[in-house]
Amino acid sequence: MVKKSIYIIIGIIVLIFFAVLFVVLDEPDKTQNDVSKIENNISEISEPIKQIELTGTPADKYAPHERDQHCGGSDFKSNQYIQEFEIPTPCSQPLSIVTDSEEKIWFMQSNTGNMTMFDPTSGEFTEYPNDQWTSKVKVMMWGIYYTQDDEIWYTDEGSGSLWKFSIPEKTYTQFEIPSKTNKSFPQKIAFYEDNFVINDFTGNQVVILNHKQLDEGIATPSIISVPEGFFTSQAAVDSDGNIWFVMWKYQKDAILVKTNSNTQELEQFTLPVSIKAPNGVSVGPLDNVWIADTAGDSFYRFIPSSKLVTEFVTSDPPIWTFGNSTGLIKTPISRPYWNAFDSDGNMWFNQQTANRLAVFNPNSESLIEYDIPSKNPGWADCGDISDCGTAQSFGFAIQGKQVWFTEWVENNIGVLDTSVSLPILISIDENEIEIKQGQQKEIFVTVSPKTNQNLEITLFGNSNSESITVKPQSETAVISNESVKLPVTIITDENIHKGYYKILIGTQFSDVAISSYATIKIV
Repeated sequence: MVKKSIYIIIGIIVLIFFAVLFVVLDEPDKTQNDVSKIENNISEISEPIKQIELTGTPADKYAPHERDQHCGGSDFKSNQYIQEFEIPTPCSQPLSIVTDSEEKIWFMQSNTGNMTMFDPTSGEFTEYPNDQWTSKVKVMMWGIYYTQDDEIWYTDEGSGSLWKFSIPEKTYTQFEIPSKTNKSFPQKIAFYEDNFVINDFTGNQVVILNHKQLDEGIATPSIISVPEGFFTSQAAVDSDGNIWFVMWKYQKDAILVKTNSNTQELEQFTLPVSIKAPNGVSVGPLDNVWIADTAGDSFYRFIPSSKLVTEFVTSDPPIWTFGNSTGLIKTPISRPYWNAFDSDGNMWFNQQTANRLAVFNPNSESLIEYDIPSKNPGWADCGDISDCGTAQSFGFAIQGKQVWFTEWVENNIGVLDTSVSLPILISIDENEIEIKQGQQKEIFVTVSPKTNQNLEITLFGNSNSESITVKPQSETAVISNESVKLPVTIITDENIHKGYYKILIGTQFSDVAISSYATIKIV
């Protein structure tokens, strides 16, 4: 069972984050809000704010006391894995990001409506103003896709549109997405056989638009409808052309949908009640479907052949991401958001409130979580804690051994270099550990150094069940140039249900957490 979080934050938080997915942190004296309350807050913050101090920049869309929180209050930073680059335009609020065939980086500024190109070789930004974009406030531009005819397509929830930016012509073209509701909320973009597959988050539909027809000025969508009252997750397409997505109600229902646009066949699979806000959906090796739950700490694997669902929990967020100066945050959560697979079959996802980019290897069942250097204290309970907060990193793009990403409230983009060596590797000696209800068992974790220097490590444990405790025997251990085996005790509650569970054991270093999973079988 996924741990519930009462994410109460005291202090400077003055608005609730945008609709998609629930709160980053709650307002004072409130627990997690439901979706309708969030949407009400969205409409409240959508009106232009009367400015007291004008800067002549996009920061003027926020009151002076809100600018640090939304526009960034720190310079770009770096660590041994990640390098950040500051965007010249202040408060641009970068969101979706993609790479082209020439390894240039393109991203959308959600506070200006402008497409921006970054050249990694020269380190220069080039901004392309969109004269057709008339919004006076920031909007959310979640989805982006580069096509081989040198076009970049992206979604715009503010106008309910799909936009095309032509790289050779430097021009914008807008296509309105029809909706059964008052306003569509186009979100993420999948691409299959020259078709864009776009989930309409609040519009009760998934929309399919043909790329060639759009280039000819024709916007005739195919629609996959869902019942009223359901949200739609990111959509993904498997190797047989089946479209997968989740229709869901916050903390109530989550139903995985499989449909084929050619055969019109439709299947539905009820997901575990532990899944509260399934936003990210992707298809990985063997056509398994992977789901990220933004309302908790977990991501899930669905195996179509067996209908088996397995939950994988992340590590807990480090204290410097949420602060907890008031002591009110009892169970901080990482909030996995969007996910995507690289060419090696590894799944990448962002952890919104843990301020991390993470990669999971389905074969070895190992997890690496990279800490993002920049932190904005306006989204945490930092108090007097320095270097604390989150950069609200949402968009990311995989390019070979590099992962490019945006920092929505720090006005930066960054790049993660996965070729940089990790200090250690962790493996659990038993892949499947059998334990009787109410009993405990000692297992051993092998830590293998990848450097010659002495390293002090502290193991941590996590589980997808509150009835399983993972307890390392020693507080710390020092390793040098040889692998060591460290004991860990798995403790089960007598009332735990029989079945299979996943535990995570790992260690946090400077800038990275390295972990491995094992299966617990309760008999």
